[in-house]
Amino acid sequence: MAQAQRKHIPNEIRRALFDATDRQCTICRRPLDIEGGTHHIGEMGHIAPHSLDGPRREAARPAEVDGLGNLMLLCPSCHRTIDKEPGLWPDEHLRAIKAEHEGWVVVERARPEPDEPLNVEPTGLGKMVKVGGVAYRVARDPEEERFADGTAIVSRAFAFAPDGRHVWIRTIATKWPGSEALERRLALAAEAGLLTEALPGLPTPVAASMTAERATLVTALPSFTTMAHFYGGRGREAEAVRVLAAGAAGLCKGLASLHARGLAHGALADDSIMTDRDGALFLRDAGQAFLHPIEPAEDVRQLAELIHLTVTGRPPVPLVSAAVLNPAVPERFAHALDRALSPDPAERGDIVELGAGLRI
Repeated sequence: MAQAQRKHIPNEIRRALFDATDRQCTICRRPLDIEGGTHHIGEMGHIAPHSLDGPRREAARPAEVDGLGNLMLLCPSCHRTIDKEPGLWPDEHLRAIKAEHEGWVVVERARPEPDEPLNVEPTGLGKMVKVGGVAYRVARDPEEERFADGTAIVSRAFAFAPDGRHVWIRTIATKWPGSEALERRLALAAEAGLLTEALPGLPTPVAASMTAERATLVTALPSFTTMAHFYGGRGREAEAVRVLAAGAAGLCKGLASLHARGLAHGALADDSIMTDRDGALFLRDAGQAFLHPIEPAEDVRQLAELIHLTVTGRPPVPLVSAAVLNPAVPERFAHALDRALSPDPAERGDIVELGAGLRI
């Protein structure tokens, strides 16, 4: 981010950068407008340097070194920190921080406002989590994943919104923006951005927030009942097979929305798929779509394997049809599963074909 012999950065680039960052420091999230005044303390710094001998000189230089993609809006302290110790702030790390912060700005702007402001904090048992000024009551003990280096904790929990709706809350709390924490935050921001598009079959976003220490996404659920709980021990019954055949339609629709974007869930399991009271299946979230990319054909196989296990009580066995293991399974249903379980991804068909084949 050297200062020597550089072109004047066009005003339209400056304005775009201030807008993309919501006039906050990209690293520490400090507001850059001077409170009560008419000026700001924001500084525009380069990721790959403008001059050939600047910090991070080994970074690949983009064609537009003064372009929006190579600039970060920073407070003076963060600007000097990353330039004084460029080895601690390599270009790929800065680009991840920039993408994560600017992604969350988009999410925050698209976040739906609560219908009514919460005037009284809800009462009841359980931990209270506030997001966007609204308090959510955690229904069960949160699942927690602590990073080995102690820099972050990922928490997931079912909760009640103030109006009684069921929601799924995911939070990433960080002490320091390490590479893994940044990857998780960026994935959560990308998922939140996708969900704001209201694509068929995907969860509805309820709230989102981002600070330097914590990123949170809240999405709506039809209930707290998982597929495992709904079908536990009775998946072989003829009525259960019929309900499952009908209920898979919404789930396949959600997966099709991901697949149309070149994404895949990658973590389908009977405890990550939710049901309503009628047995309709829904995605709880986007799974590993933005963390560990896989081919959509793997979702097709995972779902077929899960359904086979539910209706037969056994994992799939090559050349043994589900209809043989459970006479309550129609031949058409079993054939759709057999095709989707093919070892060759090219022969599995897509998720829409699987959903159509399961209909009874």
